[in-house]
Amino acid sequence: MISSSEESITHKKISYEQKTFIKTSLRQLGINSKNNGFIVIQKVIKYAYEKDMISINLEDIYRYIAKLTSKSNKTIESIIRYALYNVNSKQFSSNYEKIFGIDFSFEFFSLKNFISDFLDILETIK
Repeated sequence: MISSSEESITHKKISYEQKTFIKTSLRQLGINSKNNGFIVIQKVIKYAYEKDMISINLEDIYRYIAKLTSKSNKTIESIIRYALYNVNSKQFSSNYEKIFGIDFSFEFFSLKNFISDFLDILETIK
């Protein structure tokens, strides 16, 4: 039985347009679509959006993706790190600014900010 507090929580569903934006953007950023990290990063962004995360909790995200993929949290983290560290930095930087409309700096780059930037754009796409 669903409690009244659970009924009041609405879970967002990601639309086809939003899924397409995520895939296209990741490709434009130079993340290899044949790399395992490409799929994992998509799942991370979708999960954060559907859970309406205001504060990005990477450990919760890793735990969720680990359950989906039957891998450990550390493996998920490594897969993401590998995918992000093996991009053409010039292409990533240039297209990041085009996609998100903000200046990019590798010095201040973090996965939390990356996810947050995607969430901001996804909110405008319905």
